[in-house]
Amino acid sequence: MNESHPVINNPLLSAMLEPLRIVFIVNPNSGTKVQQRIGQSIERYLNHRKFLYSIWHTAYPGHATELAKKAVEEGYQVVVAVGGDGSINEVAAGLVHTEVALGIVPAGSGNGLAMHLGYGRNMDEAIKRLNAAEPVRMDCGFLNGRPFVNMAGVGFDGMVSNLMQGQSFRGFIPYFFQSLKAGLVYQPKDCLLEFDGKVVEERCFVITVANGVMYGYNMSIAPDARIDDGLFSVVVLKDVPKWKYFAAVRSVVTGKIYEEDFVDHYTASEITIKTAGENYVHFDGEGARYEGDLHFKIEPKCLNVLAPRNGPYYDSAVSS
Repeated sequence: MNESHPVINNPLLSAMLEPLRIVFIVNPNSGTKVQQRIGQSIERYLNHRKFLYSIWHTAYPGHATELAKKAVEEGYQVVVAVGGDGSINEVAAGLVHTEVALGIVPAGSGNGLAMHLGYGRNMDEAIKRLNAAEPVRMDCGFLNGRPFVNMAGVGFDGMVSNLMQGQSFRGFIPYFFQSLKAGLVYQPKDCLLEFDGKVVEERCFVITVANGVMYGYNMSIAPDARIDDGLFSVVVLKDVPKWKYFAAVRSVVTGKIYEEDFVDHYTASEITIKTAGENYVHFDGEGARYEGDLHFKIEPKCLNVLAPRNGPYYDSAVSS
């Protein structure tokens, strides 16, 4: 179902103030289900002098990318992903290498990029912040040619993302229990990392290739990452007794994960990971399985994104 709203009914005012065309791409099945009232929230909180809006709903996996490309073709200036990290991934995939800006209304379980940019977790507040957001250019990562905007991972967190696929209940508690389940069965793998002329061999539990800072829930796996520096933060959790990983959750929440003795950290614009057999991976929280080499490459500032003014990212970008 598509909806639209003619923002300005006064012909004189309409001629004086040309609104921006904005479309909200809504995943009706995303995590928290708050998006079911997106129409009322937009009607109440969106700046209708600034924006002329439409609402499009996705119907199947990959549809958000198709709709984002359609929005570009039809001349929309802003495309807003309404959903979780996976929905943002799909919409962004249709906007890379264009001037059309990505906006975010969080309606998922993790909302890592939304939190990092300053949209928060509340849908109504996110729309208010969208009104005053400013465009900035951000990097995007690619894993074997497939884009991701926040982070990708190999190993344990990839298994958790695969277990979460198709789950009718989303949110922190289901994610926590699937993490426990994966923790009981996942075994670290011997990995070879090649980057910047270096070769690192390690038995790894998790390898996170981060463009952004956090998974979501304020869990900062790469606290020094920046989405506009042309570099990945590569975080490796080495093979140790499994209780140590769960004991380190506090370090992730407090942004001190690099202080753990089983964590290695690198920066690179391009990295290849080689392991034997099938690998569990995730792209912005969406699970997949890959065999063979995993090649990660960053493309600097290839995506236009709206960052709320006074948000943590916008303030740091302006001051740097």
